[in-house]
Amino acid sequence: MCEAGHGCEQERCDDAMEQIAGVLHDLCQPLTTLRGRLELAGLIGTAEAYREAVELGLVACVRLVEAVELMREIVGAAKQD
Repeated sequence: MCEAGHGCEQERCDDAMEQIAGVLHDLCQPLTTLRGRLELAGLIGTAEAYREAVELGLVACVRLVEAVELMREIVGAAKQD
């Protein structure tokens, strides 16, 4: 955790928080896509709609996992410095 009065440490934490904020912003698109496709599949109710929702959901999940891994790396790097 960053403490006041430690300039370099505070700058690293601020930079890490800015990077994480960017990644969190980028998470919105795949989450919105996933939610919309699942809701649409539920409304349509066909096997094809569910299959498409699952396929798109898997792609979105890969993007989400990559974003979470990136945030972990950012936090880990900030802790090491």
